[in-house]
Amino acid sequence: MSFEVKDRDLLGRIGKLRTKSGTVETPLLFPVVNPSLQIISPREIRERFGFETLITNAYILKKRFQDKPAENGVHRFLEFDGIIMTDSGAYQILVYGDIEVTPEEIVEYQERIGVDIGTILDWPTGWKVSRSHAEKTVEETLN
Repeated sequence: MSFEVKDRDLLGRIGKLRTKSGTVETPLLFPVVNPSLQIISPREIRERFGFETLITNAYILKKRFQDKPAENGVHRFLEFDGIIMTDSGAYQILVYGDIEVTPEEIVEYQERIGVDIGTILDWPTGWKVSRSHAEKTVEETLN
């Protein structure tokens, strides 16, 4: 993967993001796809709306579908031939308090299913928390 800045204007920039599944110009939007509840299919996102990218959740994929996305790759599993980015599932920690996966496991899973852009599992601080809790989550993320 690589990123090349093509033009700048003040703090903004136009660039090219190259991944194994294609090249796109930035800035751009990544439509979000819930792999368990696809109101609009990834294929329709590509064909009807012209999006070349999408983001989905690696934790939900792992929890709900286990190794199925790894069998033929996440692109075939979702029927999307563009660039796929996965979120690690950190938001689920905020919602449920904990998730059943380690940061190392989620990175390995993202590699195994063949995402173009993966993210690490951080420990979100949340809101209206004590300073000690905030420090603990930052420390946990950095470790």
